[in-house]
Amino acid sequence: MNGNELPRTGHLLVTGIVSSLLGIIAIATPALAGKAVVIVIGAALLCAGIVQIVQGFRADSWSAKLPPFVLGVLTGLFALAVLAHPLLGLKFLTLLLAAYFIVMGVSKIVASFSFRADSGWLLMLGSGLVSLLLGGLIWMQWPLSGMWAVGVLVGVDLLISGISMIALATTIHHHRGVAAGGSMGMPHGTA
Repeated sequence: MNGNELPRTGHLLVTGIVSSLLGIIAIATPALAGKAVVIVIGAALLCAGIVQIVQGFRADSWSAKLPPFVLGVLTGLFALAVLAHPLLGLKFLTLLLAAYFIVMGVSKIVASFSFRADSGWLLMLGSGLVSLLLGGLIWMQWPLSGMWAVGVLVGVDLLISGISMIALATTIHHHRGVAAGGSMGMPHGTA
């Protein structure tokens, strides 16, 4: 692979740095980050509700108009409620998150026992136990966990994604340097 075939690293590095900084900010201010996530979800739901209502109006018959129209109105009303009261939306989202971690934890634990013959089964079991513990902690601390859980988890994800992008950009930059140095340092007549 020559240096010209490698992707540009500048954008990847900047994106990684910005993502890492946003992750640190989200971890430091989890309630604010959680509210921001809820507002984005509310806006997306509002857009989805409007699209469903428009689809309902475009349908040919009343039997085809009614389901998307009703679903669109319900989705839009739910979105408006979330946008009007983001903290309540955050509490609801936190409950969903707790349930998700509990279900994922149980399913990983159950699945790990089917891999007992393999050496990595304990890692899957451990991952399941951590997911179950995290879901249980969020559930037991609810509604207070609504003030930190979503923001911290989004922050950790942004931070890990940012660090991986920085590492990837650094690796690509290193390979580009090796490829450029290796091709220039070769004696004539060798290829």
